[in-house]
Amino acid sequence: MVQQRTAVRTPILIALVLAALLGPFLARSAIGGEPSAISTVAPRGIVVVGDSITARYNDTPGDDKQGWWSIVGRHYDAKVTTYAQSGSGYLRPGKLCTGNRFIDRQEAFAGEPPSLLIIEGGRNDWAECDGDQFVTATDGAIEHAVDTYLSTLRAFLPRSTRIIVMGPPWGPLDPANGERVTAIIKAAASRHGLEFIPTTGALTEARVLDGVHPNREGSVAIANRVISTLG
Repeated sequence: MVQQRTAVRTPILIALVLAALLGPFLARSAIGGEPSAISTVAPRGIVVVGDSITARYNDTPGDDKQGWWSIVGRHYDAKVTTYAQSGSGYLRPGKLCTGNRFIDRQEAFAGEPPSLLIIEGGRNDWAECDGDQFVTATDGAIEHAVDTYLSTLRAFLPRSTRIIVMGPPWGPLDPANGERVTAIIKAAASRHGLEFIPTTGALTEARVLDGVHPNREGSVAIANRVISTLG
């Protein structure tokens, strides 16, 4: 009886060992020797927190208003859920100072954790609200808002969620504030040990509708920055 049990277990043991050894190689067979995108990038979906560069766009392939996030999601065959509002940011509430900030959208990080969370924002954070008026934000105010949000994500999301911080996609208008805000966000991402995607140069004059918001070519340029980072 002992020999029979040993004989039964041996093939199982061998199979388990082979699975452990060959599994990584089999996973790479999907696309040219690399792991399949959906299994490594977003099996539990992608969450995007953003401003109008996310909010104003749709999920219709080939449409002039297809969002950068839609292009990314369809590249990986992954569901994308967006929590975005025009005029908003880390510091500034959206919709002419009557909306909410990134940190106020708790549903983005308090529910089922996604595989990937991407923060697209900062374009509006050159200013903060004083009542219903915009006033220029100090570096310290921007830094505090970004640090608070990134700390909150770290506290609520498991390590299995990959958090990506995008540099704010900044068109040709107001380049000085673009450099200032981008540097603050990049430094904060580094302090928190998070991946940072630079978007400087993605939104050229030919890739924006109004100096700020991307046209179709601009959305594709932003999506390509993200895809090249995710691999």
